Amino acid sequence: MGYSCDRPLLHYARKAALLSGCDVLSLEYGYFKTNNSFRSDYLEQTIHEAYETIQIALSNSYKRIFFISKSLGTSIAGNISELLGYDIINNMFLTPISHTIPHIIKSKCTVVVGTNDKFFSKENIDLIATYSSVNLHIINDAKHSLEVDEDCMKSIEILKDITGLCLDFVSKK
Repeated sequence: MGYSCDRPLLHYARKAALLSGCDVLSLEYGYFKTNNSFRSDYLEQTIHEAYETIQIALSNSYKRIFFISKSLGTSIAGNISELLGYDIINNMFLTPISHTIPHIIKSKCTVVVGTNDKFFSKENIDLIATYSSVNLHIINDAKHSLEVDEDCMKSIEILKDITGLCLDFVSKK
């Protein structure tokens, strides 16, 4: 959907992590911005490239690793978490897609989703809500961008709340 790391949710997630003293590596998937069609070979290539990049970063012997991802990025983060080991990655999945569900249910994670998200159904929400390892946050009336079209002030309040969740998330001991 072309949601870059400079858009509000990920910008403030990154800022929360930086202000908490974390090193941050922002990964973007640029060809998805220029190509309207989804191709599974692009996804596999992206997972591979992101995994290689993260392996280089991990050579610094980090004690805690946090992934904050959105939409398609939740599937990529889930796949990389599986490769690295779900037990060493702390995931926050913002507006996951249905392909992320197997990773959500295999890991201890935080999930934030809106009730009007066309890419993550009520049935998906009900399913992941049954897992005690999932810290689920449901935002009423929010769509996939975690905004409310008809109410800019509510959208800003949602952004503030999610930024607070991000601060709490990266401050885990």
